[in-house]
Order: sequence, then structure tokens, then C-alpha cells
Amino acid sequence: MIPIQAMTARENSANEMPSSLPKASAQQLFETLMEQSADRIYIKDHKGRFIVASKALAEMHGYESRHEIEGLTDFDLFTHEHAQQAHEDEQEILRTGTPFVNKIEKETWPDGSTTWVSSSKAPFNLKGSERSGIIGISRDVTAEFIAREKLMKNEQRLREQNEILQEDLQSARHVQEVMIPGRVPVVSGIQLAYLWNPMSSVGGDILSFPRNPDKVLLFFLGDVSGHGITAAFYTVLLKYLTSHEAEHYSNNPQNYLDCVNSELSGRIENGFVTGLAGHFGKREEDGSRQLILAHAGHPYVLIARAATAKIERLKLPAGIVMGIKGSKASKPSSITLHPGDRFYAFTDGLIEASNPEGEEYGMDAFISSLKDLASQPLQETLEILHKRVCTYTESPDQQDDMTCLAFEMS
Repeated sequence: MIPIQAMTARENSANEMPSSLPKASAQQLFETLMEQSADRIYIKDHKGRFIVASKALAEMHGYESRHEIEGLTDFDLFTHEHAQQAHEDEQEILRTGTPFVNKIEKETWPDGSTTWVSSSKAPFNLKGSERSGIIGISRDVTAEFIAREKLMKNEQRLREQNEILQEDLQSARHVQEVMIPGRVPVVSGIQLAYLWNPMSSVGGDILSFPRNPDKVLLFFLGDVSGHGITAAFYTVLLKYLTSHEAEHYSNNPQNYLDCVNSELSGRIENGFVTGLAGHFGKREEDGSRQLILAHAGHPYVLIARAATAKIERLKLPAGIVMGIKGSKASKPSSITLHPGDRFYAFTDGLIEASNPEGEEYGMDAFISSLKDLASQPLQETLEILHKRVCTYTESPDQQDDMTCLAFEMS
């Protein structure tokens, strides 16, 4: 029985056209290679004279027949500079017997033009002689070389631009750190703490304590939609607007937010700002104070009661985000804070931070952490809370800006 593979081979052999290749002599095969190869193939003697050259090599130098190049040297074809370097390389190969492979060489021509080739050269030995000459092959890679050089220049330019950008971001970071929160007031009977951590070098969260005619402790907490440089630019505008409108503050945070919004509307493209503003009233005999609040789409407010050790989630009236024409802040709300009570306001980056499974830290965990940290100093409470949130995400990078403002009645 004839194996299937053997039958297949015989069938294929029968269907093939008769081939003269197996009968061709080594000389015929060599001549065909030199005539038809697209690469530039050559053999030189120990003095650098071409003994054999391929048709592609001859045509590159303007010769119709490859035999016309025989007997010439590189000095007859290239500039002296290039020919001398090639001669020295080849003499070194003959001396050491060490070839080089795929070396990128620069070719300079008498007309002033330049080309690049990938060149391989090795010592050529005939029977009974040692290192009779050089056998070589080269391929034009000028287009690839120019493209690579252009790519390298573009990469260098991008690196330089990135370095400039990083320097600019560090400068912008420094400006934001000076600007946010800016002046921090000191008020007897009120401890103040804050946390401001942008997602990247700069961020879109803003916190400030604007000066006002009645010199009350007035604060503004805002969150510009988006992240990074664009959002950071708008915090500069917000800093100016909140400071400017505070010059006419009439102890009504709703009017204050609406005035800021009237100047802000139409200036934020494809975005908005959530905001919370409030001020403290005078200190009563029992040490308590009234906190008057209003918000524009920013309802994240908690009260930690010292008397009950409970944390209340305040339900503020509805308020619409700023940056949209016609939107209105919420009506003012008045909250009584007693000695030992704490007030927390924060941006959504702290509660919406998620772990690798996509589960958010959430308000419940946030409140639970605040309860655990109730005995800690106010500033340390915020710093530890921030670390807990970052640990929860299992990532070295924040997913959003994180800002928190806290007061404690003392």
C-alpha cells in the first residue's frame, strides 16, 4: 500500500511544470543571482577592487552592465570621505577576520547627495588562500533612515514639550496651593481644618474664606466639573468672583451664590460648578452658634453631634448647579452647632472613589470612618480619612479631586 503522503507528493510532482533548476550549474545560479537580485551584491579583492558586482549595484552607479564596474574601487564611485571609511572598514575585516552585519552606513556622492544603506561585509576566502577579499551585500534604507530620524526628532520634541508642560504644571500647582484656600481666618471658639488634594498636579476643587463687610466667618466650597488643567483654570475665575461678590455680602448665602452664578453663567463651556456657601453667626452664651447655609447642587453636608455621638446627614432644600443661566441656589438653612459638634462639607471625590471591583467607598463608609475618628484632632481626622479612602481604591493615583472642610465648636 502506498502511503497517502507519498501519493500526494507524486500527484503534485505530476502536476508541476518541468523545472531546469535542479540541472542548473552553480555558475548559472550565481549569474542569475547577480542579474536578478534587488540587493547590491559584490566581491572585492584585498585592494578593494570590484571583482564581481550585481546588476542592481551597477545600475545604482549609472552603468548598464554589471561588468562595467569590475576593476573599479569605491574611490571611483563615491566621495573620498566615504570611500576612505569603507576602505578602512574592509581592511580591518581582512585583518581580524571579523565580519559586520546590518551596519547602517552613510553614502556620500560626488553630486553632494547622501544615501543610507544597511551593509553586511565578511572576509572572502578561496581554497588555498587566506582572506582573499571581501564579499558584501547592501540594501538602500534611505527612506527608512529618514523616517526613523524624523520619528526620533519628533520624540525628542515631545519629550522637551512634556518637560515644559510638567514645569508649567508644577508652577500652576504652586499657584493653586497659594490661592486655595488663601487666607485662613482665625475665629475664637471655632476650630477649622481642611483637606485639598487634586487628582493630578492641579484640580477643579476650590475652597476659600472671602473677606466681607461684617467680618463674619464666610466660606465657599466648589467643585468644577471635569479634571486637570481646564477645571483648574476655572478655579481662578471662581476665586475672583467669590471674593468680589463677598465685598457686598449681606449675610444671605443664597443671594451670594446667585450673584456668583450670574457672573459665571455662559463662561464655562460644556461644564458647571457645584457650590456650597455659608457663614457663622455670633457666639451665644452657651457656646453655640448658628450656621447659615445655601448650596448650588452641592448637598454633601454632615453634622457630628457631640451629645449623642451620632452623625446627621443634613437635608438641604433643592439647589441647581452654577454656570447655567437662570439656575438658582437653594434657600438658606440655619443649623445650630453646640460646643463639641463638628461640621463636615466635602466634594464627591471622597465618597465616589472606587476599588478595583468598581465598588464606591460610599457615604456609609465615610460616616463610619468619621465616627471612628471622633476623638482625633480635627485636622488629623481629615488626613486619616483621606488615607483610608486612598487605601480602599488600591491605586496610587486618585480618581478625582478630594476636598473636605471641617469646623468644630469649642
